[in-house]
Amino acid sequence: MARDDGISVLARTPEGGSVSEVKATTLVDAPAHDVWRVIRDYDNYTKTMPYTEESKVLSSEQDGKITVFYCLVNAPLVDKRDFIIRIRDESDWKDGKGFLKTAWTAATEGVPPEKQGVVRVKLNTGYWLMEPREEGKKTFVTYYLYTDPGGSLPKWIADKANKTSVPDVLRAVRKHATAAKK
Repeated sequence: MARDDGISVLARTPEGGSVSEVKATTLVDAPAHDVWRVIRDYDNYTKTMPYTEESKVLSSEQDGKITVFYCLVNAPLVDKRDFIIRIRDESDWKDGKGFLKTAWTAATEGVPPEKQGVVRVKLNTGYWLMEPREEGKKTFVTYYLYTDPGGSLPKWIADKANKTSVPDVLRAVRKHATAAKK
């Protein structure tokens, strides 16, 4: 487990897996709903999430409980990647107690065609879990990601990219959630 500026990162390759799964945790100095708003503001990921060049909600069902989301990522040193995920709200939250959670898997049906010059990420599973701490003033955040960036990247580069990008995303969420608090 690696630790960096309050973020703990654990990575391992699951049995039969092609790349490492990564789980990172941190304590954010903001209420869970402030963190939730940053994570669920999909259309503004170009402003809040690192490397995001394009982001948009393709569809929403069950009053926002299920969202299909498109994202184009332009990370350094590799070709652009895009992905489409089906996000489920799995929260158990009432009167400021419980937890807030979104979980996703790659969407495969009824998705836009692949763009020329962009690698489509086909393995993308993960979740965000937000749990209140210190009487709701802070939030313990868990970010889990199992994704293979695809293309011709060697496994060791894909693993390094995942281990670097997951803490970067958590830092961005922390920054925007604490800014919303002020």
